[in-house]
Amino acid sequence: MKLFKFKKEPLFAELWDVCLHNLLYNKNKYVSEIMDLFKKNNINKKSKLLDTSAGGGFIALYLRQKGYDIDCMDLMDDEIQVFKKRAKKLKISTEIKKISWKQIPKNYKKESYDFLFCRGNSFIYADGGWNKKQTINEKSSLDSYRKTLENFYNVLKKGGYLYIDKFPDNEKPHKDVTAQIKVGKREKEDLIFYTKKIPSRRYREAMMIRRTFDGKETGLPNITFDLKEKELEKIMKEVGFKVKKINLKSETHFRVWLARK
Repeated sequence: MKLFKFKKEPLFAELWDVCLHNLLYNKNKYVSEIMDLFKKNNINKKSKLLDTSAGGGFIALYLRQKGYDIDCMDLMDDEIQVFKKRAKKLKISTEIKKISWKQIPKNYKKESYDFLFCRGNSFIYADGGWNKKQTINEKSSLDSYRKTLENFYNVLKKGGYLYIDKFPDNEKPHKDVTAQIKVGKREKEDLIFYTKKIPSRRYREAMMIRRTFDGKETGLPNITFDLKEKELEKIMKEVGFKVKKINLKSETHFRVWLARK
């Protein structure tokens, strides 16, 4: 089992970034497969790209490092902090905008991008619920999904692409120890990935839980509407996208679509 060591108490984004690089993805294989996807769809280093959910910079900073023209945005301060720290380490631009998807029309011109990313299961939080509790409202959630997709659609050039993903419909509730962490000289802690679903309420909750040696558990909740794959496809098509589900060998956690304007 992997052990992640930190000199001081990690931010949520720092802990999540470690998991992305060491548990969820083979970074080199994933970047290579994304570049192959670009090549198949005529996306090159002259194309304009936007990562709408850049987080700590996985995968945008590695594409920026390879010479791709990619703008980045995120709403969370801790994610932006991790993004800038990694960018400095890679000796590339640290530029990233702190904005929400609702603010896209005020920050980016219509039909200005060839390719958009909304990856990492980020889209399902269009109506909130990231790192906080919320009451699920189906109408509000679906309205937010539609408006977000409209903003994505409008900022894309004609023929441009949206890469979007989410958890699979057959995802099972679970509570599994996936690694251990050690902060300073403190005792090791278990790192647990937890998912809970209540189908009757269309409720999904996901958490990274830290469990100390004495059994105390802590974590930040991530609560959303349990959006189904067909529902997402339906909304994308209604907004105007041509929708195609794609398979990436290096993406084993989420369903992926490539939607074209």
